[in-house]
Amino acid sequence: MKNVLIKISRYSSFVIMLIFISSLQVHAQRFRGNIEYYSSVFPSEDGKIKSINGTPITYYNSVFKSEDGKVKSIGDKRIEYYNSVFPSEDGKIKSIGDVRVAYYNSVFPDEDGKIKTIGNIRFEYFNATASKSKGKIKSIQNEGDDPASNDALNTYYFIEKLNQQ
Repeated sequence: MKNVLIKISRYSSFVIMLIFISSLQVHAQRFRGNIEYYSSVFPSEDGKIKSINGTPITYYNSVFKSEDGKVKSIGDKRIEYYNSVFPSEDGKIKSIGDVRVAYYNSVFPDEDGKIKTIGNIRFEYFNATASKSKGKIKSIQNEGDDPASNDALNTYYFIEKLNQQ
């Protein structure tokens, strides 16, 4: 009986490993397309993504440190950044197309500088002092189910990834 249990556990671990490996291959095949990169004399562009499937991506070449080298546009969607005296918003995304982005300027360090709104989408954070979830997102609500705000939210996270290149 003991040998039977050992064989079953070996086979089940083998099957689990095969399922895991096949799921990695499926995940890697989701994106198919062409990615071009800049080869530029400007350090703010050099080596960064120039286009994805023909959609151009441009970057700021600016004297302002808060925007230099950051995404300027994706296709026809323009991106603006705050040049602010408030450290909680300086250098952060101000607008994505026509959708405004606002940040908390708060006395609570757990929400200061975090996203307050993207268009009609409102973010709330936990503020409880004893909680392990302190400073983490409590809720994200899209008032009126605004599709432009949803699109801006997705674009926001994409831009953040591009700006980290």
